[in-house]
Amino acid sequence: MLRSGFKAEVWRCLGVVAVCSLAGLIGGNFAVGLAVGCGGYLCWLFVHIYQLEEWINRTRRASAPPKEELRGVWADISYDVQLLLARHEKEKLRLQAVVHRVQEMTTALTDAVILVDRRSNMEWWNKAAEQLFDFRDIDQGHKLTNLIRHPKFIHYFDLKSYANPLELTMWRKDQHLEFQVHIFGDGERLVIVRDITRLFKLEQMRRDFVANVSHELRTPLTVIRGYLETLADSPQLPQAWQKMVSQMEQQTQRMTLLINDLITLTKLETDQKEPSTTPISIAHLIDSVISDARTLSGSQQHELVTSGDRDLALTGNERELRSAISNLVVNAINYSPPGSRVEVSYQHEIGGARISVRDQGIGIDPKHIPRITERFYRVDASRSVASGGTGLGLAIVKHVLLRHNAELRVVSRLGKGSEFSCHFPQSMVVRLPPEQTQDSATRRS
Repeated sequence: MLRSGFKAEVWRCLGVVAVCSLAGLIGGNFAVGLAVGCGGYLCWLFVHIYQLEEWINRTRRASAPPKEELRGVWADISYDVQLLLARHEKEKLRLQAVVHRVQEMTTALTDAVILVDRRSNMEWWNKAAEQLFDFRDIDQGHKLTNLIRHPKFIHYFDLKSYANPLELTMWRKDQHLEFQVHIFGDGERLVIVRDITRLFKLEQMRRDFVANVSHELRTPLTVIRGYLETLADSPQLPQAWQKMVSQMEQQTQRMTLLINDLITLTKLETDQKEPSTTPISIAHLIDSVISDARTLSGSQQHELVTSGDRDLALTGNERELRSAISNLVVNAINYSPPGSRVEVSYQHEIGGARISVRDQGIGIDPKHIPRITERFYRVDASRSVASGGTGLGLAIVKHVLLRHNAELRVVSRLGKGSEFSCHFPQSMVVRLPPEQTQDSATRRS
């Protein structure tokens, strides 16, 4: 619906054109009269447009609109401009209140929060960040990597791959920090830094405790085992004691395995990862593991089968890889019925290599799969005790694969068996020359 100002302007235009046209018609020149009328109205229109522009400029520069009033359609336009300004100011105040509220909330956080623009310049930080990194007001607008100059952080920040957090030890205050970066908006980044020094020290204390206790228990346990073996072999041992001594031997053997696994796991957690460029023949490694597994299977007569690419090799720690594969094969034997098939396959795949151990055992309920690599986690406690497992085998496998940038995947169904697959990145995969592949095949035969 047309407003009154616009209607008045239309009638004014029609009136001016009609009067001038009528005057031209009376004077004998209609065209001249029409042109004069249109030209006069156009000049009047430009004058009012100029006045409107001046009014808008003064309104933009002033804190409040000028008091002079416009008329007609120009008054309607000025009124609409004032409404838009008022609405914009209201929205601006609302957004400022939201930003202020968010800043107040992040200021109350104990974690450091840093807001970085798309050029990696710092826009804002909270109190915790200021105290943690000694930021000052003059640091605003500077690049974050110029103020946090740790090489690992700079690489992590510039890589723009933030799926996993970064843990760093800051040498200045001997603090252990966890960095998590989130990308939002037009390339802006939100950096959240958490002080995990206390958690780190508690974890270190736990590792030291386990390592020390394991080493301290090994010696007396070895002495106990020696005496028990002597008693078991003694012809003077009474018949009634033989069963008890045998059971004590079994339990000391189980404790020895447990201590050895604890020591292995502690070494995997604490030892520095050493880069290796020596290729490890996977075929030869698995053949060796299978040979030991046949001895373990013994009278149960499991069918142990291997298949794969004989030229496959990986760069890594041979002792650790052997431990991981051996644990998977031993688990497959322990949780499979006698005479069943256990298959170990190894092959190249897109993006790397895969080593799989498949059995026809009791299987695992899917609800347990996310937790089976936890220390001492038991899917079936009675079955695990009967098999002689320590509950640390899959935890060792997980840590070995983490140290080799690999991943463990598990597929299992109750009563249908399980498949444990180790997926290695392409950066670790190499191919053996033909002569080494032939030597491996000869050893196998």
